[in-house]
Parts: sequence; C-alpha cells; structure tokens
Amino acid sequence: MPSSKPRPAEVAQETKRHYLPMIKAQYSEYYNWPCYSYLYQHPIPVEHWPPDSYRDPSLNPPQFSVTVGDPVDLALEWAQTLGGADHRIPFIAAANDKRAGGDWETGVIGYEERFCRRSTLSLTLSTPAPNSQVDSNYPIPSEGCIYSDCVVVFRGPHEQYTKWEPENWSHLPVVSIPAARWPKLNQMGTKFAFDVEKELVRAKIRAALAACVYNGHSRVVIGNFGLGNSARNPARELAELWRDVFLYDPDFRGRFAQVRREVSSVRWDGIVRHATEAGFWGDLYESTTRLIFEEMSRKAKGGSSGSKSKSRSHSSSSSSVPTSATPSDYDIFAGVFDNSAIQSVLSRQDPRCNISMLTS
Repeated sequence: MPSSKPRPAEVAQETKRHYLPMIKAQYSEYYNWPCYSYLYQHPIPVEHWPPDSYRDPSLNPPQFSVTVGDPVDLALEWAQTLGGADHRIPFIAAANDKRAGGDWETGVIGYEERFCRRSTLSLTLSTPAPNSQVDSNYPIPSEGCIYSDCVVVFRGPHEQYTKWEPENWSHLPVVSIPAARWPKLNQMGTKFAFDVEKELVRAKIRAALAACVYNGHSRVVIGNFGLGNSARNPARELAELWRDVFLYDPDFRGRFAQVRREVSSVRWDGIVRHATEAGFWGDLYESTTRLIFEEMSRKAKGGSSGSKSKSRSHSSSSSSVPTSATPSDYDIFAGVFDNSAIQSVLSRQDPRCNISMLTS
C-alpha cells in the first residue's frame, strides 16, 4: 500500500515549478507580497535603529516558559491573535550560508529545507531587493543575515505538506542567519574551546535580533539555531548566550518581556508587554549533547585501534550512552530559562558580563 505522505523532493518540485512562478506573477504586486530580500553584511549599529523602537524604561527581565508546536505556524497564529497583518512576527531561522534554502529541492530534512518547500522562502532569499547594492545575497558573511520581509506560506508543516487554499495563505518576515558549525569544544565537549568562536555565536545572535529591531519588529520567534547534527554547538552554553543577550546586553535589555518555549518539534515563542516578544524552537527529543558525546567516543575508539571491526562495534555501542548524561536540548533550554534559574542569575553579578557591557 503506497504511503500517503508526499515525498519531499516532489513537494519541492511543485513549489519550484508551480507555486513560486504563480505567486510572483499573480500575487506579489496585487497583495504587496515582495519576493525579494535584503542582505545585511554586518550587524546593524544601534544608532541606525528607528528612534521610536520600543524599550521598557525599567529594563525588566523577560519571563520564560516552555510549551509545544511548529515555529512558522506559531508565528502566523500568534500574529492572528494580535490582529493579523498589523502585527507580523518574524521568525529567526538557521540558514545555509552558501545557497538559498540549502538542499531544499532534495529530500534533506533540515528545517530551512522543510520551510522552503511550503513557502516562497527560497525565492526571496535568492532575489536581492531592487535597491540592493549586491548582485547576490550569497555567500552570507559570518556575522551577516538576510531579511525577507514577506515569505508567503501555502502548505502545512512537513509531516504532510498539506496544501492550503489561497484564501488561507499567510505570510511572515524571516531573518535567515548561518549558525556556527561544529566549533572546537573543550575536552568534556560541553563548552566552546575558544572564546573567539563563542563570541562569534553571540555576535550572530545580536545581528539577528538587531535586524528585527531595525525593521520595526518587537516580537520574534527563534528557530533551533546552532543545535542538532549540522551545527553541534554546546547546547547549555548556547542557551546561556541567548539568556545573556536577553538579560544583560545593553542594546537589548528591556526589549523583551516574556519568552516561552513551544515543543513538539519544539518551538520557542514569547509574549511581551506592550509589543516586545521573543521565542525559540528545536526538537523535543533531539540531544546535541548526545551527538557530541558519541562523536567524541568514536574518535577516542578510533584513535586506540585501527580495526574497522572494532570501530563498527563501537559505533553500535556508542548509542548506549546513558540518557541521563545527555539531556535533550529542550530539557537544557527549559532548565536555563526556568524562572527560578533566571532569578538566581539576576540575584548575583554575572561574572561573564564585564563593566563595559553593563554601562555602554
């Protein structure tokens, strides 16, 4: 009996040959759905942000919680609850730095690829804005990002890629930024080995959030940036970097009032007082820590013996790493952003925050 689930490559071909040309020709101008994007080659300086950007004068810290869902659907549904088109919520998505949508036309299952198959994301990413100073948005610089003001979504999530009727199509802004991939880690595999790589990740986080503020957005949904097999950043330290930006960064303190994480495929979103919200997304059972530990174990075994048979034996045994030693990314982020943990951090001076960060 044939499977009812569509093949990703077939969905991609229908998107490429039918939906993208149709939307560009028939809907783009009529509905003011621009099929292009802007490349920011460097983080946008705060002095260039709109002067009326919201900021809580009391600099209250965000509130965090954890729940479940798909990040794109979350952003669309969230915008509808706030009033629709006047309250569009951007999605910060990890991106391939060399080509629009990565390998979305094949069966690759990364989130960017999945998103491209159900939307116009690949079209906007590959099309610089008319007044752009570049001929191509690629490659994306290490601290750069691409802002797509209007990505039209016309199918449901990847489980079925259910076709939506045109009257149910919706759109959202997307900030696409490459994650740091496979950074060098310490001997325990739990932290960045070099400060320069850790600070690059912090710079990427700031660049993505700055793009949102610059374009007038005060709410945001954030993808599983830097996690999983394709990136393998240390999950706890990555969560703490996000936390530090929310709590201590002088440019972003007070701009976010509440963050909650949604899980199923796990997504994070947030609700903010008077217009500033944020959120994160990832996979409920995915454990980047486990992937890191297993890779370290394989390398250690390979270094002690050149036997392929022993290597194969270890490969199968590496999956027996105790689950208690490798918490899921969801559990890690939930713990870091638990209210009691946040209050504990706020009750003491964070040694990672130097005086220039707090006073600049």
